[in-house]
Amino acid sequence: MMQKRFTLAAFSLMFLLVGCAHIGNPFTTLRPDYSIVPEDELRAFAKVVEQFVLQGEREPQLGEFPSIASDNEDVLQAIRTRAARSELLQELLDTGFAYEQKSGTISIIRSKAYKRASDKSTRDQNALLVMGENANRWTLYETLVKASGWKPGSLGAVQHAFFEARCELLSSGQRYETPDGTIVTK
Repeated sequence: MMQKRFTLAAFSLMFLLVGCAHIGNPFTTLRPDYSIVPEDELRAFAKVVEQFVLQGEREPQLGEFPSIASDNEDVLQAIRTRAARSELLQELLDTGFAYEQKSGTISIIRSKAYKRASDKSTRDQNALLVMGENANRWTLYETLVKASGWKPGSLGAVQHAFFEARCELLSSGQRYETPDGTIVTK
């Protein structure tokens, strides 16, 4: 009887793990619906924020964005923290082993070339860098939606606006993901 339970539990766990390997994260693939946000203002805000982050500006003067909760402390802290790590993130993007995902996050391309070009310590540092950056980006996106009083469905538009703003600022040789999922070099 105990053997049957163990076998059933192991099979269930295996099925769950294998099944999950093919399911994308529904929170990172939201379609942008700009009809429920102030599109022009959101795009302008994203450009301002990403420019300050790229410059490493830790106390940015964001300007007037009446429909956006730009003075929210969680938003400001996410911007400050991202600005503080901007130089390290740019160095990682310059290696070609990381790219901007269309979901508004960053990812490392885990390849044999990446493994040969780096040691374990560097890969661990890069992983922590990416995790911290993505956590701050998610804080920024979700807090903007909530603090600005937008519908939850507006998260996709926020992610997309920031992704587009970052892609405009990428340096030559840095990589990003196209709408069809292809990773290309700018």
